[in-house]
Amino acid sequence: MSEVTNMHADLPRARVKRRLIAKALAFLAAALPTLPADAETVQENPGGQIVIFALHVAELRAANEPVEFDGACDSACTLYLSLPAEQLCITPRASFGFHLPYGVGAHENAIAAQYLISQYPDWVRLWIEEHGGLSHTIVRMEAAEAAKHLPLCGVLA
Repeated sequence: MSEVTNMHADLPRARVKRRLIAKALAFLAAALPTLPADAETVQENPGGQIVIFALHVAELRAANEPVEFDGACDSACTLYLSLPAEQLCITPRASFGFHLPYGVGAHENAIAAQYLISQYPDWVRLWIEEHGGLSHTIVRMEAAEAAKHLPLCGVLA
């Protein structure tokens, strides 16, 4: 019976502890949206596997995480440009390098190229088309061109 009595004696403390935890969680839930998000900074990113970048971009989109471009973003890295413009910003050092995917097989590379093009916003697709389309040579978009469509980092709208 003494164990039961001790268990009941701990109940008020447990309730107070739960209330404090609940209040702390409620406070954090209210405060979190006001805390600044840490932007992911892209610098000298040579790209890589399209699937890896596509998954990461999907995570960033779902979390509404900002991305700052402060250097070269080449190849599959350019999938970041498929995020909403409100999530992106560029510095004067930003640039984007586009080329045809390679490395798997002709059929798979063609599918990857179609996927890339389908993910880009219209202004990127148009720019690529105006510069000869995707080829085996990198075509580079500099910050001045991208700034026509994306905000500069740290500049209030």
